Amino acid sequence: MNNMQSKAKKNKPAQSLQKLSLSIGNFIRYWGFRRIHGAIWTQLYLSKTPLSCTDLTARLGLSKALISPALDELHQYKLILEAPAPNEKTKVYQAVEDINQVIRHILKTREAKMLKQITEDFSIFKKSDETNKEINKAHLKSLEEMIFSANLMLQIMLEQKDLMKLPLEIES
Repeated sequence: MNNMQSKAKKNKPAQSLQKLSLSIGNFIRYWGFRRIHGAIWTQLYLSKTPLSCTDLTARLGLSKALISPALDELHQYKLILEAPAPNEKTKVYQAVEDINQVIRHILKTREAKMLKQITEDFSIFKKSDETNKEINKAHLKSLEEMIFSANLMLQIMLEQKDLMKLPLEIES
């Protein structure tokens, strides 16, 4: 095997991790995060050691200007933690290891707030527009049921000790 083939073979795991990180980033965009958040979190979660912004830049092939603020945001959401650094100038991060804790925190701090606002706005709308002839009453009722169901599902999820086991419990 020549030197170029050897480098390509060594780079294959790094490339597949980069691709996985970006795929997870695409997935968590549906949770209201940006792709970069998911990519960074995946890298940190799978890494045996804490990583710096420079490490993440090299691993993801993205700019420091994109990664640095995303690290701050992930830290604010308590999805990652600052780890003991090798020196005073370098910050290194690690992912919170308990995925259940991470998901519960997101559900409580983001989704619960959004659903509360939707519920309040719907209640106000329903009271103020009760006699509006342009509103489809059947659709209004369906919307109310959807909001109720979303609140109930969120409550059920938050009452679970381990969200990661919920699909297995439902399946059996």
